[in-house]
Amino acid sequence: MTIVAMGLGSAVAVGDLRILASNISFVRAGLQFSPSATIFVSSLATLTLGASVLGAGVLGDRYGMKRMFLAGAWGAVVFGLIGAAAPNVVVLMIARACIGVALAFLSGLSLAIMNAVFPAERRAGAIALFLAAVYAFSVMPAIVGSLLAERIGWRAGFLVTPVLAILVVVMTTRYVPETQSSHRKTDVPGLLLLAVAVIGLSYGISRLQSGVDIRAIAPILAGILAAGAFVWWELRCDDPALDMQIFHSPPFAAMVIAGAANNLVQGGSMIMVTFYLVGIRDVSTLEFALLLIPATLVSALAAVGAGRAAARFGNRAVVVAGLSVLAVSLLVRVSFRVDTPIFVVAAVIALTTVGGAIVQTPQTTVMMSSAPVNLGGVVSAVKASVGGTCYGLGSALFSMFGIILFIRDATPKLAGTGISTVQAGTILGATTDAPDGAIVDPERTQWVISQATSSMIHAAQTLNLVMMVIPVTAAALAMVLLRRRGAPVESH
Repeated sequence: MTIVAMGLGSAVAVGDLRILASNISFVRAGLQFSPSATIFVSSLATLTLGASVLGAGVLGDRYGMKRMFLAGAWGAVVFGLIGAAAPNVVVLMIARACIGVALAFLSGLSLAIMNAVFPAERRAGAIALFLAAVYAFSVMPAIVGSLLAERIGWRAGFLVTPVLAILVVVMTTRYVPETQSSHRKTDVPGLLLLAVAVIGLSYGISRLQSGVDIRAIAPILAGILAAGAFVWWELRCDDPALDMQIFHSPPFAAMVIAGAANNLVQGGSMIMVTFYLVGIRDVSTLEFALLLIPATLVSALAAVGAGRAAARFGNRAVVVAGLSVLAVSLLVRVSFRVDTPIFVVAAVIALTTVGGAIVQTPQTTVMMSSAPVNLGGVVSAVKASVGGTCYGLGSALFSMFGIILFIRDATPKLAGTGISTVQAGTILGATTDAPDGAIVDPERTQWVISQATSSMIHAAQTLNLVMMVIPVTAAALAMVLLRRRGAPVESH
């Protein structure tokens, strides 16, 4: 029941973010806010989650993980209800910022509780089942939320998070034991520096999708400076929020790299597959969500299988295999065309998520086995922070590169046609207001759409090849760093 409670709690955090992303158009229409506010509302909870997840780990170690996990679950209930009842966009923004902090406690402490509750001889198998539960449970919130938003209204969709969070509270209170508290001081300066670094980098990178300008560069620079100051402070602080010594372990470093590579690819590949299915093949958002169900369920089975394989063949073999599956799935995507059978697309999507599930099981086991007794919450938060930041980085970077490649490929095709870039943008929906002379006759309109489709396909193929380098490089590094030295690389 601890596995079920923690799996559902972590899935609530994942599902809440997906519910908003899937239904942001309904929310915007209901509250009548601007397109610029839409971007901010969509990313606000992700920003505050990333900024506060290490703090959640520190507080869990300091005051008890169960107590802090329950505080996060109650926060998800309260701020989820406030968001559902929001009368205007300002109240919604406050609710989303606060629920992001609450979700940080759910995602950051669920794994730490698993690590603390289960003894070493049962931990690897329990973690594999926990990851399987997260994959399985994360299907439900987005699907149910989208159905409620479409049939009843966006406010009904927002109720999924508080309802599931109440279930998490009941199960955790009844079945999950409390963990030991430490007497470490809370490193407030370090936590604040890390929060500035995560918010600055995440927000700046997300702004890159709209172009390289001061609104993107300034927060990225601020984030880099804050990150450097954080490392400097942690190395000199007597009781740091994050003990940098844990990164000296080659197995730990290898798994951080593998996790970062996996999440970069997952974030970038999700953008590409959304781009392909919704943008090129005109698949609806609900159909797209339903298409992901088989991939998610198969990934749950893969997480369990990876745990058993790691016990037999070792974590190094399994993490390299998972990264290899990721690379193969990206290579296969290069063959996608406009008329590729949808079952083939679904199978390749499943292959990508399965590769990620295979990587996650040994990654989680090795990272948590490297955690000192009083730093379980912090190490769990490191995993969550690296995963969330790299997923967002992958989404933003590959979205930006996709736009650049699309423009580079499409612009020469307009030369000599008499169709301006403004007219082409109007046809493709890139501009909302058509100025005088932007209307093109139906025959030329059809030509622009056909040429744009081929340019989109070409951009997607190029990006998939570029992304393939990431897991291949991470696999090579894992082979080097996870050499057999009697270190805790193998499962026992």
